[in-house]
Amino acid sequence: MRFSRTTILAGAAVPLTLGTLLATTGAASASTVRSYVPPRAAYGSMELGSPLQYEQFLALQGFGRYHGQVDYTNWTYAEPGSGVYAPSAGPQQLVFTYQGSQYTHTLNGGLKLVALSPDRLAFSGTGFSGTQTWTITGQVKDDHLKAVIAYDGSTYQVTLDGTIAADGSVTGTATAVNPSQVLTFTMPANTFVSVLHYIAPIRSDQIGRHDATFQFTIPTTPGTVQDGTAGVKVTVKVHDGGWGARHDTYAHGVTGTPLQPYPIIGGPGVTVSGR
Repeated sequence: MRFSRTTILAGAAVPLTLGTLLATTGAASASTVRSYVPPRAAYGSMELGSPLQYEQFLALQGFGRYHGQVDYTNWTYAEPGSGVYAPSAGPQQLVFTYQGSQYTHTLNGGLKLVALSPDRLAFSGTGFSGTQTWTITGQVKDDHLKAVIAYDGSTYQVTLDGTIAADGSVTGTATAVNPSQVLTFTMPANTFVSVLHYIAPIRSDQIGRHDATFQFTIPTTPGTVQDGTAGVKVTVKVHDGGWGARHDTYAHGVTGTPLQPYPIIGGPGVTVSGR
């Protein structure tokens, strides 16, 4: 099994407060609050490389039966129906319609991708229409596409706002400046691919001063059924190196086997808060 295909990490990279923790289990009595001892906690939000992934997690030790959760996306591997999309690898057609006339564009392959969260991906690249070349920058959040095309050697720009259908096609509207115009646009099926994404509860964890290890089970999704990883137990180990994400580390693997490290290439990184 190529476990790198289903790397999975977790949760909620948000400030850890008493209110946040109590909200996960319901209201507490005054006596509970008076005797409350904060649990050991680890949380992270990070872009991982080779393959491109994004993981968020919140792990809690000593907080009753709730141990937190993992939220994971692998932007390289397809999973039909996940609702999280990435651009396809090859060149794609983009057709604008303005006042009944169509203007065909080609978006080149080789886009630069940057994962910003488990459901948000930034991209940039180039394209052409006839002899006119242009650059594009944009983001995909779930099934929503927003992008800006800037034409080389011109002040003409077009902002796209579209929705991705289940077959990977896109329809939407566009607004242009210099001159001002309102257009519609389409992109054909398979322009975007639904990618592997899932959320899993953490089953157990061990949290120290700077390191945390936790375990979860890969849930059943179309992607994990297809590659045989549904139900596989996973162990994750993270290290909070302080001074930003560049000193943090992350590794995972099937529980009971050596853990595979993955480089943290973006995001806030890891925070471990031990007693």
